[in-house]
Amino acid sequence: MTRTEPAATRDKERTRRAILDAAEQLFAEHGSKASLAAIAKAANVTQSGLRHHFPSRAELLSGVVEHTIDRCWAEVHARIDLSENRPGKFTRGYIRAMTGGGDLYGTILDPIALSAALGNLSEVESLYTRDAEKLNAAFDADGLPRARVLIIRYAADGLAVARSSPYLTGADLAAARAELLAMTEEP
Repeated sequence: MTRTEPAATRDKERTRRAILDAAEQLFAEHGSKASLAAIAKAANVTQSGLRHHFPSRAELLSGVVEHTIDRCWAEVHARIDLSENRPGKFTRGYIRAMTGGGDLYGTILDPIALSAALGNLSEVESLYTRDAEKLNAAFDADGLPRARVLIIRYAADGLAVARSSPYLTGADLAAARAELLAMTEEP
């Protein structure tokens, strides 16, 4: 009997992730007007299955925001070069994540736009506040001057958003990325 318990947990986790992935995509496409029926269908679950994991729309919205935040952190950590044993390691990982080939940040970067699409929930606001505190702490512990990190960080954020626009060419993105990475090195 105990042999089937881990499989049930994995199925539950996989189903929850499928719901979150589907909801994230449909909310990005349709805003908060995305129906729960459409989300359930996209996740290949029943509406009662969706409600089992997320009893209310507010819990689903909070789950999507938390899932997105977790994915962003994973992307940054995947881009950190552990062999770089000098100040700025986290900041360089952040730059690579924001200006790299993935489109995660280009589609979900702006928490203000996501909040506008999903509606302003206090639970969502507290998730963003907690994430901002965690992100600020990671940058503060990275060993670079705070003012320089602020310039690098928000420039990388702007590049991530502009990446999908006609205003930023691939060559310009590569040049800006190289410059931001150079700014993380001590003179």
